[in-house]
Amino acid sequence: PRTWTRALLKRRTTHEMALLDMNRRVGLLFALLLGVIAGVSAAKTVTIDAKTLSDITLNDLLGQLTTAEALVHAKMTAGWKVILDNFSEFFIAGPLTFVFHECVYFGCWLPWLIMDQLPYFNKWRIQPEKKAPKQMVLKCLKRLLISHVFIQLPMQLLFHWVAKFLGFSMGPVLPPVRDLAWQLPVFFVIEDFYFYWVHRGLHHKSVYRYVHKIHHEHTHPFGITAEYAHPIETVILGIGTLLGPLFFAKHMVTLWAWLAVRLWETVEDHSGYDLPFNPTNFIPFWGGAVHHDFHHKTFAGPYSSIFTWCDWMFGTDKLFRAQQKKLRGGKEGAYPAQFRGAPNVDAMPAPKEVKAE
Repeated sequence: PRTWTRALLKRRTTHEMALLDMNRRVGLLFALLLGVIAGVSAAKTVTIDAKTLSDITLNDLLGQLTTAEALVHAKMTAGWKVILDNFSEFFIAGPLTFVFHECVYFGCWLPWLIMDQLPYFNKWRIQPEKKAPKQMVLKCLKRLLISHVFIQLPMQLLFHWVAKFLGFSMGPVLPPVRDLAWQLPVFFVIEDFYFYWVHRGLHHKSVYRYVHKIHHEHTHPFGITAEYAHPIETVILGIGTLLGPLFFAKHMVTLWAWLAVRLWETVEDHSGYDLPFNPTNFIPFWGGAVHHDFHHKTFAGPYSSIFTWCDWMFGTDKLFRAQQKKLRGGKEGAYPAQFRGAPNVDAMPAPKEVKAE
């Protein structure tokens, strides 16, 4: 009996330690999510006092977050040092940034491409009756590669001198990771406002057929159609991507972080899916694929790339709002926050010809 009791106590102790360990991990994960920190490998090394969730205070969370940020920053600094030790500043700003862009852009497309092959996800397709044929995808891919190599690569090769002129740094001292928590949202707001007016201007009847019409070859877009555009459009919209970092951050690492999230956003916008479990659904005023897919289908507003407020303020989303109201059985809901979860049905036929301003 004494041996049995000892074994029972040992088993109970092991179970309690497992529960305690789980609480510690949950507390750490919550702290990392609050700080928008992706350093999973670094976060695993963080040690915290054994506490239950009910005992964790705001100071505890901030302390864990600060520790995790320091670890992530240290690993980023070490990685950046390796890059600086092996490549020139010209190579980093040019060819290496180009490779980074290609990997992120096509990597962001991969999940949506997989969904295109699985019938299960068709119920979340915004235009479920339409799917891009293989020939269209290959044509898009071919034109993209030509554009990337002969338009974007030369632009990025010139960026080394542009970066120096504008004051961008590639030094070994990286900005604090926490700065991204406010910089990236600000960059999105600036980009969105710039994109709205440029995009709306490209739809004017005097220039539409010469420039922007190429992008609208796809009335039911898929991920990589995001950068399927005329070279003039590529250059003009590329300027908008640089404005946020130019005003509020001048380190190459910050620019890479911004480029990564911006590419994810634009690929998602053109994905053709409205997933109910997409994390962006929780971002206030986020337009998402529903917002932009409607634009590709009707060739009219809304014109914003990221948020919904510009179209709402300037009255270019009336058709979209009417469609969403119809899909929701006559209920408009909160606006300018994006309408989510409306049934994917044909509420408005695609136009027979382009509607330019």
